[in-house]
Amino acid sequence: MRRTLVFLASFGALLAGAQNGAQTVLPDPLDSSYPAVITPTRLVQSLADVPASVTIISAETIERFSIRSIPEALRLVPGMSVIQATGPEYQISYHGTNTLSPRRMNVLIDGISVYRPAFSEVIWSQLPVAIEDVERIEVTRGPNSASYGPNSMLTVINIITKNPNDVPIGFAAGTAGTDGVRDLTARLGLRLGDTALRVTVGTSRDRGFDTLTQDAAGHDSIRNDHLSVRSQSRLGERSTLALQASVARGTAQIPFIDNFQQTYPDRRFEDIYAGARWTTQLAANHELSLRIDHARQSSRQPWTTCLPTVALLPEMFALWRANPTYADTIIKGGVPSGGTPGDDALAVAAIGAIQALGAGALAPRCGRANQDVVQRRLDLEVQDTFVFSDQLRVVAGLGLRRQGGESQTFLGGEQTSSVRWLFGNVEYRPTGHLTLNLGGYAERNSLSPSTFSPRAAANLRLAPGHTLRVVFSNGTRSPDIQEQRTNWSYRFDGMTPPLHGSTTTLFYQSRTGPGNLTSERIRSREVGYLLNAQSLGLLLDVRVFDDHLSSLISERTNLAGLVPTNAGSVRLTGAELQLTLRMPSGWNGYANYAYLDNRDATDILERTQWSRHSGAVGLSREFADGWEAAIAYAGQSGDGHQQSAYGRTDLSLSRAFSGNGTRWRATFGLQRLDSPTTAYSVGSAEALESRRSNRLAAFLRLGVTVP
Repeated sequence: MRRTLVFLASFGALLAGAQNGAQTVLPDPLDSSYPAVITPTRLVQSLADVPASVTIISAETIERFSIRSIPEALRLVPGMSVIQATGPEYQISYHGTNTLSPRRMNVLIDGISVYRPAFSEVIWSQLPVAIEDVERIEVTRGPNSASYGPNSMLTVINIITKNPNDVPIGFAAGTAGTDGVRDLTARLGLRLGDTALRVTVGTSRDRGFDTLTQDAAGHDSIRNDHLSVRSQSRLGERSTLALQASVARGTAQIPFIDNFQQTYPDRRFEDIYAGARWTTQLAANHELSLRIDHARQSSRQPWTTCLPTVALLPEMFALWRANPTYADTIIKGGVPSGGTPGDDALAVAAIGAIQALGAGALAPRCGRANQDVVQRRLDLEVQDTFVFSDQLRVVAGLGLRRQGGESQTFLGGEQTSSVRWLFGNVEYRPTGHLTLNLGGYAERNSLSPSTFSPRAAANLRLAPGHTLRVVFSNGTRSPDIQEQRTNWSYRFDGMTPPLHGSTTTLFYQSRTGPGNLTSERIRSREVGYLLNAQSLGLLLDVRVFDDHLSSLISERTNLAGLVPTNAGSVRLTGAELQLTLRMPSGWNGYANYAYLDNRDATDILERTQWSRHSGAVGLSREFADGWEAAIAYAGQSGDGHQQSAYGRTDLSLSRAFSGNGTRWRATFGLQRLDSPTTAYSVGSAEALESRRSNRLAAFLRLGVTVP
């Protein structure tokens, strides 16, 4: 914690010195010629002042290019790897690395994290947000642990939905397309005194792929029904209260878990999120906010399987716990040796139990297993924002989290952890041409040693419209509950025929957590250039970076694999380009490109999800009478281990028209894949593949807005 104390001392000294020159009435520090963002530092800043590269995906872009999901929208982010492995499973990661668990980024919806604390995952197909409700998506490209702590190691994706004050009274939209695509959304906007309310209900269906390596029938559809409510209330002249709640329910078809399964292990889920944020203006230059959020994500995943009796013997379970090599040797028909006298005694007992069964040792016994999970997270945070002068702004705060997971299979019951944190960011402008940002985030986590993530950046305005950015930042990712404290074993209920008179038993393999893992770390260096050519309607951001990732937990917790360690490392270097174009003639477009070099990886899994070359380009044109056409392409070279290249072209034609104050918009879209097959890695000897019957897909969408 020494570095933390040094940072806090410097932070306090800066505040004390700034207070001597504080003003009461202050000008707006934003430069209106640039888009404003809030995600990088928690301060509202123009792109010319933020200590990071940021991608903004607006509601206008989403509508113009007929984007129908959050994963599709993220293809517009340079360096973002988006792989749809099966219908309900997306593997999404910034700068790739480990495809087994793309877990090194944080995802927020209106400030509520949908990052699952027990298993370090984001299930994209279960997000409780309609794409029509998205106002914009801000993606901080680079470590943002200095603002949001561990798990913001590579990037933060902040999904910001429409303010209830800004939505019309009614909206409805429906989409039907090939591959079983069916989407319906309805939204109601209400004004109740000083309160604005937005209620959205929706449902989405997708049949998924036609064939899978693990299931020729392509059993991988997804159904997600969701409801979200958001309100904004004014409490007097100085305070506001924002409330939000959402729920997503549905079924994700899962094709495969074990080689002996008799039924599909489909996942039925219910994810609930709720939050409140109270904000008050203590003065014209001083704002205080209190936020409380709760998340509960549950899934039920039972299936029936028939295993050889030898794999269900209690004697084999006890032997595996003591010496897994001994147990596997016996399963393969060998005689183990070289262990302790205790191991030998357990082996004798196991061999005796097998011999007593005779030929029945290989006879199948059928039972019901499950991977049921409940994850919970409760956050409480206080944030204080103070504008000392037109040269100095500060945001700081502290928070507390209680999180946990409950699963008899993965955790042996319930496991919990607690987190406390302190953060701050100072924006200082010594001259009109220079902006300095200094920030840091200190965290104490009951799962791992304390961490501190600092960031320092300088933005130099070389000339009007030209900004040079230099950023030094460190980030972390804390080990999750399963990695650190797993107690993984499969219990079989209703077993037929019974074993020794019992219908309940355990599969012989099991796993317990190492308990000594520390946080993953990243050291990042970035140089960026921002060009704002207003006369051309052009905004260009270029960055080069050098990221060193260390203490990586490359091994994913499983029954038969390696025990997770902090032995992994990799170096990521490259460059990214991002361009947006908006012209008064009706032309609009975007382009991005990323070059990524993955070097010195200590584990092949850290080279499973990355592309040396990736990018996207889109162009749209507005015509008379409400007609609009758009074309876009996204692709990645797929250089990662057991990963295929990807390319997709989208073409859409829309017509907007009005009648009696009601606005209608009809869209016809076509999508063409370069290849109908997706290959991806799960760390096995062979890559898995998902395949569609046709390269071409089509959809028709109709939306109506009542002002």
